[in-house]
Amino acid sequence: MKEQTTVIDKIRKDTSEAATCRREIAALATLGLIDFSLISLFQMGYIKNMPDVPGKLFNTEKVNTSRQAVLFGLPDGVTSLAGYTASILLATAAIRYRKQSRILDMALGAVVLGQAAGAAKYLYDMAFKQKKVCVYCVAGAVINFASIKPLRSLFKRRD
Repeated sequence: MKEQTTVIDKIRKDTSEAATCRREIAALATLGLIDFSLISLFQMGYIKNMPDVPGKLFNTEKVNTSRQAVLFGLPDGVTSLAGYTASILLATAAIRYRKQSRILDMALGAVVLGQAAGAAKYLYDMAFKQKKVCVYCVAGAVINFASIKPLRSLFKRRD
């Protein structure tokens, strides 16, 4: 128990600029987990109806049941959860394992940029193919794009 407490204390007390950037990415990924948990539960059939923004442009259910909402043969909400989880795991591991932090940060960067690219493609699909918008997906895209800022700071740092 003492060793685990020490590991957690080291992670929590790291005040480096790199740790701060990684924590920001993890915090944004946590917001993504919340957002895409709702989408995933809808896509799995647990949630039957998704609350939506009023107006003809918005149709969360149509967007999340479309052919574009499948990635690797699974609902895209579930695969997005995997990406957010990977971001939190890699960010924490990079704080914990300083000697391997560069390679862990590269993997983290790949996940963050991959999710941002996926978000851009999905926004394009909603706007130009489906002509309907999912407010939860837009929120997820904003989260993915916002993660680029601390990632950029992480790679620009000098510590």
